[in-house]
Amino acid sequence: MIGRLKGQKILVTGAGRGLGAAFSKAIAREGGSVLGLGRNQKALEKFVKSLPGCGHESVVADITDRLSLKAALSGRLFTGLVNNAGVAITGKLHDSTPEQVQNVISTNVLGSLWVIQESLPAFRNAGGGVVVNIASVLGHRPLSHTGIYSASKAAIIQMTRSAAIELARENIRVNALAPGYVITDLNREFLESNDGLQLKKRIALKRFAIADEIVPSLLFLLDPLNGYMTGETITVDGGMSAGL
Repeated sequence: MIGRLKGQKILVTGAGRGLGAAFSKAIAREGGSVLGLGRNQKALEKFVKSLPGCGHESVVADITDRLSLKAALSGRLFTGLVNNAGVAITGKLHDSTPEQVQNVISTNVLGSLWVIQESLPAFRNAGGGVVVNIASVLGHRPLSHTGIYSASKAAIIQMTRSAAIELARENIRVNALAPGYVITDLNREFLESNDGLQLKKRIALKRFAIADEIVPSLLFLLDPLNGYMTGETITVDGGMSAGL
């Protein structure tokens, strides 16, 4: 259904790269306006200007800095949030350094929470809203060497459920999207390595996804017609979790 997001303004964190860029383009193609949030002002502004349609804006902020995030979003009007920004590390759980753990938890867990909190004024002003938190299949079932990242994405899934319960009376729906391994410019080198080839064997479809294959589920969660769904997580992983 072309134009299903017409009239919607949607905040996308981590908008200029990877899945965030694919999500932003899809929202724009469906008639929505994108409020793209990122840290690299020059690159972000260039990307936002390239989006089809009109009404797109960029906002420069670091989601781990709650005060600057609050200032950046203050007074802005939007009706949806794609809580996408995040970081990943690989390594044994028991060998993780304090700096690695702090970076992942501060970005993936606390940063996502700060974005939800600072989005509430806009949603309340609009009479409601929709949040899509980007989790991961690893939030359901971790693999070796993904412990800290998997824990952070499991937290996102539980945060989604809690927020859905608590915000339902304000007409704010909260769901999560848990992709499997998706080829982007950020991870292509790893996924095409020998380790990536071994990982591919765990996937029922025996291949990695491309970003466009994740987009339909995102649009389903953002669609205003999907108004009775909240507190759920959609997993799109090529059958990976079915066989773990």
